[in-house]
Amino acid sequence: MLGLLVLGGSVAWAQKGGDGTPLPEHFRPAANVATLIYDASPGRPVRLTVVPGGAGAAPATLTLDTTAEELRPLVAEIRELALLRPPASLGRIVRLGDDLGDVLLGPVAEQLRSVSRLVLSADGPLSDLPFGAIRAPRSLDSRGRFLVETRTLCWIDPALDAGGTSGETDPQPIERPVALALADAVYRPPARPLGASMSDGGISWRRHAARRNQANTIDALGLPVIARFGQSASPAFFWESTDGYAVQFLHVAVEALVDPERPVGSALLLSPERYDEQAIPVSTDHLASRLALEPQSLVVLSGLDTGGHGIGPGPFVEAFGAAGASSVVASLWPVVDESATHLFAAFYGSVAQRTHAAAALREAQLRLLAGPLVFDQGEGREPVEFDASHPYFWAGYRMYRGSAEACG
Repeated sequence: MLGLLVLGGSVAWAQKGGDGTPLPEHFRPAANVATLIYDASPGRPVRLTVVPGGAGAAPATLTLDTTAEELRPLVAEIRELALLRPPASLGRIVRLGDDLGDVLLGPVAEQLRSVSRLVLSADGPLSDLPFGAIRAPRSLDSRGRFLVETRTLCWIDPALDAGGTSGETDPQPIERPVALALADAVYRPPARPLGASMSDGGISWRRHAARRNQANTIDALGLPVIARFGQSASPAFFWESTDGYAVQFLHVAVEALVDPERPVGSALLLSPERYDEQAIPVSTDHLASRLALEPQSLVVLSGLDTGGHGIGPGPFVEAFGAAGASSVVASLWPVVDESATHLFAAFYGSVAQRTHAAAALREAQLRLLAGPLVFDQGEGREPVEFDASHPYFWAGYRMYRGSAEACG
């Protein structure tokens, strides 16, 4: 089973690449790990630097037969199709995934065949590409499946190094750690039972109605949980909770927006779709000055919308990294909470069994791909079975760590 790791953000320079340019320290070769670094700068062909795993292996750089300008509409289309959700879009997603897999992975398929993990760095339009939904080229996987079906995906941002350890010593135990769950301040009951008269054949819901259920999946960790739902889901209660408890896990089930023009405009929106007094600004300085997460902490941002700006979840990953997080799960687009509840219940259950967080996320995504899910509507209503195998439900989630070593 191979692993896929994608890196981004600021870097600390160390060794030389195949063209003589420096490579970041967190790309250093490791056993059973190969690194792919995509430079999708505008105005020229995409360059791919390959760093083979193991000591003594020399990096090499090649030029791909595509440019950032050619990739941008493909990334935008596959994101748009994923958000449409109807089964009719799946065929086009598969065809786009085949094309992107051939272009991005095909030229180095032979070098990747024997490695157990793959590290990727991707900038420009590739920052917003749901890599899990591209297809492994036939030269690498004879069945041509979604990448997430054959590999563990772990996206890396070196901003998270501050929250981790070097791997040479065991982390110090946390005294009385807790999990903190935050969900939208506005709750409404479903307008009608799930599955009733939806044109996409899926689910009927009203936004935010199931956020409480999604956030409550953090109970699977077996830690004391501090929950901030409804009226207590306010910035004041959030800062009070993070200041008063040793937060090791933080699950944020609210809308969150990336503003590429104004870093201070990126925010967690506790009032749906509004930037008002209920918003929590997310910038490195603001978050680091007010939020102190415990070492080895994990943050989940399940409602982030990167908007296809070409920067991915970077501003949020960097901000929570500055606040002490060593791992961040971030989404490329908000997903309905009925399926997210299943995904994160499986994710936290695996993490509680000490499964590596990247592997735990992949296992949860594969569970959505495997077959129909059952959603318990409560209040005496019959459970509803629904299909969450479409990429909309699982392809937008990413696991971020600080280095290839941390992802291992």
